[in-house]
Amino acid sequence: MRLLAALLFLLLGLSSCGGMPAKTQPPQEGGLTPLYAARPEGVYKGGALLPLYGLNWFGLETCDRAPHGLWSGRSVAELLAQVKGYGFNALRLPVAPEVLRDQGQVASWARTGDPAYPQSPLAGLRYVLGKAQGLGFHVLLDLHTFRCDLIGGNLPGKPFDPAQGYTKQDWLEDLKRLARLSLEFPNVFGIDLSNEPYHLTWAEWKALAQEGAQAVLSVNPRVLVAVEGVGNASDNGGYPAFWGGNLKEAQDDLGLGDRLLYLPHVYGPSVHPMPYFSDPGFPENLPAVWDTHFGHLSARSLPWGIGEFGGKYQGQDQVWQDRFVRYLRQKGVRVWFYWALNPNSGDTGGILEDDWKTPVWPKIRLLQSLMAAPSGQAFDFLPAEGEVVNPERGFAADSYYPDEPSLDAAAKLAEARAKGFEVRLIRRTYYLHAFAGQDSLPQSFLDTLAQDLQSAQGAGVKLILRFAYRPDENRQGSPTYCDPPKERILAHLAQIGPVLRAHLGVIAYLEAGLIGPWGEWHSASPEAALMDPLPGYNEGDQPPCGRQNYDRKLPNAKTLEIVQALLQEVPGRKVAVRYPMAKAKLLELAEGGSPGTYPSPSAFSPLVPLEAHGNTLKARLGAHNDCFLASENDYGTYYYDPGPQQELEKEYWSQDSRFTVMGGETCTPSPYVPAGENDPAAYVYRQFQRFRFNNLNLNYHPGFLSWLAGQRFGPDTLLQALKRDLGYRLYLRRVEVDRIHLSPGQSLTLRLYLENQGFGGMYNPKGLELVFVREGDGLEVARPLGSGFHGPPPGEEAVYTYTAEAPSGPGTYALWLRIYDPDLPDDPRYSVRLASRLEYRDGRNHLALYVHVR
Repeated sequence: MRLLAALLFLLLGLSSCGGMPAKTQPPQEGGLTPLYAARPEGVYKGGALLPLYGLNWFGLETCDRAPHGLWSGRSVAELLAQVKGYGFNALRLPVAPEVLRDQGQVASWARTGDPAYPQSPLAGLRYVLGKAQGLGFHVLLDLHTFRCDLIGGNLPGKPFDPAQGYTKQDWLEDLKRLARLSLEFPNVFGIDLSNEPYHLTWAEWKALAQEGAQAVLSVNPRVLVAVEGVGNASDNGGYPAFWGGNLKEAQDDLGLGDRLLYLPHVYGPSVHPMPYFSDPGFPENLPAVWDTHFGHLSARSLPWGIGEFGGKYQGQDQVWQDRFVRYLRQKGVRVWFYWALNPNSGDTGGILEDDWKTPVWPKIRLLQSLMAAPSGQAFDFLPAEGEVVNPERGFAADSYYPDEPSLDAAAKLAEARAKGFEVRLIRRTYYLHAFAGQDSLPQSFLDTLAQDLQSAQGAGVKLILRFAYRPDENRQGSPTYCDPPKERILAHLAQIGPVLRAHLGVIAYLEAGLIGPWGEWHSASPEAALMDPLPGYNEGDQPPCGRQNYDRKLPNAKTLEIVQALLQEVPGRKVAVRYPMAKAKLLELAEGGSPGTYPSPSAFSPLVPLEAHGNTLKARLGAHNDCFLASENDYGTYYYDPGPQQELEKEYWSQDSRFTVMGGETCTPSPYVPAGENDPAAYVYRQFQRFRFNNLNLNYHPGFLSWLAGQRFGPDTLLQALKRDLGYRLYLRRVEVDRIHLSPGQSLTLRLYLENQGFGGMYNPKGLELVFVREGDGLEVARPLGSGFHGPPPGEEAVYTYTAEAPSGPGTYALWLRIYDPDLPDDPRYSVRLASRLEYRDGRNHLALYVHVR
């Protein structure tokens, strides 16, 4: 590795050396681990040719034990995303045994630009491999030296040295460690056995390479083995070779078949003035030198590429690099790794300037001439792991007025975080029993409501609102609570409405509430008659305001009028009702259906795509289940008796919730699980998935939450799975642009391949914006892509195509996608983070693509 400008001159030559963890599974034929193969045309993956346009990124082989550059304030993902945009798709990562054995400390600067970078050396390597995998890089792991202080001109020149405390067995064990990493990270396509073994003859190195290859392949037979050349201890054909560049005596595949990939190193005048650089025929004399050292492998049908090449790209070195790139094109070489991404390589520099940000365009354009030249570009992302915290989804905190006279939203978030929950929703229920006998609400309450909404916005959360007049059931010896008359409720709503509309952006949705104990639409007061008894239900004599008349729960004309008034006060927001029967009956009544009857089967007709997200009663009524998984009928949520009607109502809610909202809580210490279900955790997960839950109260029932936390499910617990999957989870699988070279103002077509991997949908519309961020000065140019975006329904995929105009100013621009809340467009806390392994910053998702405006 080249950290200093000077190199040591030696008799035999000089150094040209470039100087989330998953459970390891054995490779399985036909499994997810890709089968790599090396053939004369290049590297193949799964039978398809895989060109590898690579960069060396050093640092992990040094005693810093971390990739260099993080001290600049940039993260691993940010650096990789930038160079990915230039067309590079592969990395060669030099490492030392100290990292593989998790010895020593990672340099503290590693967390300057990447606070998530682990403090463990091995975890740090895994972190880099995970980020590389997420950004679509294939990786060659290079066992660069056997001690982290033996780098640059001090490279040992052989894979081991017992005199220095590192034996052949140590080397073989470290190769196996690298091979095990290639099982964890299938983007690792090869293991570079030893860096620049210049002290060895070819015969010595060949025997050791065969032994090292067997150590690697005994662990992972599906990975490639990279073998470098030697130095000048063997026949070099009369041309002094750079360390690792002499493969003159290589004549066969070492018995490794398509596991072998030869990867020599070669440099130009900025590294050392070889005699043939002064030849009068320079640079046209060079192909003969390169053919002698490694180019002859093509005639032998042996696969080869270049493990290191590079230089300052100035003066004679620029002439050398231009000629070498032309040579590689003529040879059809599709596997190469440039030295280096790093600018801190003293004798070569890198493809970035010393600020680790500004591109060195002359070098990049040279290397792009070695790449396929697509008119457009695409990037495939891996899915994110764990919960992706986003607005309007997940576990919800709970708050009640007047028990909590005012809402301290920030305190609610802190309380939830202390319990291990990152919440972006608070369900705030207002019990208005003190005002049930008043025709108007006091101004003090309206002020409290406004302050609560402001508190929510200050904390960056949204509220699920419910207004109710009865904080409990009427029981013998307890206070009696009554439903107010319809007219009073409508008057109260008319007062509440302006306050809600003034803060509409922080309202996720409303629960219908207003009628019955807790606003749950049962046990309605007979006097107000806001609901009818279910057909056949004889509630008998009731005390004032009713008591245990649970089945007075059938919506009537008064119910419909109240719901329509509530919807009118919150334009664009959904209102969730307590029972599938209730929504069906409201729709039936709105169409002129008969009152007092159970909804007909045809009324249980779920939304279809053409009806979704409109301003109709059907599109705006959602659902909440406050006794989820309590019993076979969820304590009366569905038709009481098992059979076709109960199943009809369940399926109705399941399908309707594709395009609405479903939330609620549990009300029993543990879930109802039917007899014969052998895996209760899997059954409960399927029910959340079936009914497309967007959110769940994290405070009730506490016993149920404890049960979730105690159930193993997949690699973790059922509670963790629900944290991950409640609500929407938008995975950007692939992004495409139709061109990367644009004129100012030219149109660009963008395609987004999105999958909703969550339980629920995006029930409130979002806006989309493509942001061009210019490299160098950070100029931002935002182009709107559209409004009314809801993404795919849960469990479904869709492709979205947009057109945007390129910026007017020339430059190279990174592409970022912003999915924002149209009611709060300038607050990134309400923007949506995609569930892909990508960089997310300031409410924007980095698409890992760059375009050039000229």
